[in-house]
Amino acid sequence: MELENLFEEYGECYDRFTFDNLFRKLLGLGYTHEEAKDLILYNCSLSAIIFQERLYNKHYKTIKQDDLISEDLKKMIIETFNANLPKHMLN
Repeated sequence: MELENLFEEYGECYDRFTFDNLFRKLLGLGYTHEEAKDLILYNCSLSAIIFQERLYNKHYKTIKQDDLISEDLKKMIIETFNANLPKHMLN
């Protein structure tokens, strides 16, 4: 996949799932973590949550190409699911 096409598809990274998916694609194309971060900063519109949770806190350095989803997002999904599950189903 050409970079131009990739950034047309992922030009807006407002959530962590989108950012992580794009980041993994760039790692798969052979870019380092720093290069992938710089390419995203240059080519994408980003939200404040991406700047804080992925860039400022340097979480992008822990993203692995082979993971389907980042550990922190797995935890968030589980917590959200459990919070919305009727109480009688938790026992």
